[in-house]
Amino acid sequence: MAKFILIAALCILSAAVTKAAFNKEEAIKTFMTRAEECRGEVGAADSDIQDLIAKVPAAGKEGKCLRSCLMKKYGAMDGNGKFVKSVADEHAQTYTDGDADKLKIAREIIDACADIAVPADHCEATEVYGKCFMEQAKAHGIEKFEF
Repeated sequence: MAKFILIAALCILSAAVTKAAFNKEEAIKTFMTRAEECRGEVGAADSDIQDLIAKVPAAGKEGKCLRSCLMKKYGAMDGNGKFVKSVADEHAQTYTDGDADKLKIAREIIDACADIAVPADHCEATEVYGKCFMEQAKAHGIEKFEF
């Protein structure tokens, strides 16, 4: 569960949805590749990636846009800057490895954040979604995020 929340909270859904078991090493490799792609696309610095990994808020516009880019690369944000609930649910199914209790919590968090009002700016919207995910995770007793 914590794996999914980290990804949702930081907007870095880090593996393609497959029917195979979740592969942590492959997910990290894919995430780092996509993070580097996004870094170049949005002009982010290495420190923006480090902030993301350290699970701290983005320090500036480029860091926020890095996270937005990652959400889009994983399909969790559409071209209009809106959260894609169905994609998040698919990722939740992958990351919870079939654990019904964890999936239930993930879906509650997804539902709570799916339709919140966000700014038109996609980078700022990502920050609002991330804050919602973090708040919801804490409300569900998830304090520590691991990946």
